[in-house]
Amino acid sequence: MIIQNYNQKEETYFNNARLDILPLLPEYSESILEIGCGNGATLKYLKAHGKCKENTGIELTEYAALEAEQFIDNTLIGDAEEIINTLKSDSYDLVLCLDILEHLVDPWLMIKQISRVLKKGGVIISSIPNIRTIRVISKLAILGKFDYTNIGIMDKTHLRFFTKTSALELFNTDTLEVDLWIHSPFAEMSKSSVFNTITFGSRRRLYHLYMGKHSKRGQTFR
Repeated sequence: MIIQNYNQKEETYFNNARLDILPLLPEYSESILEIGCGNGATLKYLKAHGKCKENTGIELTEYAALEAEQFIDNTLIGDAEEIINTLKSDSYDLVLCLDILEHLVDPWLMIKQISRVLKKGGVIISSIPNIRTIRVISKLAILGKFDYTNIGIMDKTHLRFFTKTSALELFNTDTLEVDLWIHSPFAEMSKSSVFNTITFGSRRRLYHLYMGKHSKRGQTFR
């Protein structure tokens, strides 16, 4: 794997609990795996609120992983694309991939491995930035620019880019099917939120984060 330098990221990059996934969560999961768990904030929250019995996190950045060890049951430090191959099949009820797949060399292979470690009827919850944004499209089409940034959709550590269509294709496989996807919410009174309102939702169609709830065929979750 190409190892990206995440040590230059601000601390907030690793320590936010992802409460935006709450509408997608199963009522309870015996075991949860989070790929790219940061400092364990999300797993800590889920266990504290009775959403799971056991949690496991994989984290590449050592200082974030060492902090996570204080809060979660099992912390695996290193390259997720290698570690996932060492995990036992049919081990987890829920796998979280929150803004991580776009950082991987081969997210398609990762999805196959996640399917392998999921129990029958297991769930994947994923968030993926949608590159189909007005800002990216206009800069590329009008100015001929495809500029990388330190954070956001054009984060320089992103190795892959997705639209809603390609994200759905990533997850609709022989063993997985997309059960639900939602838009990520705009920050209240942000420019995106205001523009979306006055244009009757046009910005939302371009500016959403894909968040899918996925299950092995034969069982779905609503």
